[in-house]
Amino acid sequence: MHIGASTANLYPMNTEDALDALLRLGFRELEVFVNTESEIAPSFLRQLKESIQAAGARVVSLHPYISGSEPYILYSAYERRYRDGLDIYARLFEAASYLGAGLVVMHGDKAEGVLPVEESIARFEGVSDLGRTYGVTLAQENVVRFRASDNAYIAAMRRQLGPKAAFVFDLKQCRRCGHRPEDVVAAMGSALVHVHISDHDTTHDCLMPGAGTMDYGPLFARLLHQQFSGSVMLELYRSNYEAETELISGRKYLETVLHDEEIRFRDGHT
Repeated sequence: MHIGASTANLYPMNTEDALDALLRLGFRELEVFVNTESEIAPSFLRQLKESIQAAGARVVSLHPYISGSEPYILYSAYERRYRDGLDIYARLFEAASYLGAGLVVMHGDKAEGVLPVEESIARFEGVSDLGRTYGVTLAQENVVRFRASDNAYIAAMRRQLGPKAAFVFDLKQCRRCGHRPEDVVAAMGSALVHVHISDHDTTHDCLMPGAGTMDYGPLFARLLHQQFSGSVMLELYRSNYEAETELISGRKYLETVLHDEEIRFRDGHT
């Protein structure tokens, strides 16, 4: 398990500048949030890749800019739009593959989606199958106001998709949905492949780790118990902290807690 950061932490800074900033701050495990179509053009991706390789870093995941439009593009009753949407995702998967990212994050169907659950999940499967042809896994995130905000939908995805199911657990979204982290993580189970992390208190649902009241020990313990081996990405909004250097303190805080839990986990299995 490694602690990294998303370029989304620095939005609306240009993506290439946000990437360079994270590299300067010492992050080597990265999620790239592409914010517009031109940012998956070959020349732009080449620029990003050169920076990544020069720093000895790696991109774990790509988050597409069309997340808010996915219900309209991929999950409407108009199937031809879904077919055209696959072409959009083909370009995204190709971009992810070029950057070396094994994951693409999806928000998916909206909570009040018009499709039956089985058909909604089948749409995800179609996009997922396309991703696999590029060597990329499509991972469903638990975002409020989307269908995967419901643990029952997550469970249905696991049943219907089997080994194709893959999930991103987002802590702030979990809080916004009114769920307990342990319940969402348990619903995702062994299909959990990626984590977005932040902190919170009684009045703020997204803060820098260490600035709120979140006890990360039980969360990391559960992830270790589930044999989670993916990345834990800092993902906040730029309004949630002041200085960019706070991202370093947030990472170090999490690394300390994770180290302690890893020792407890090993001791309990010796």
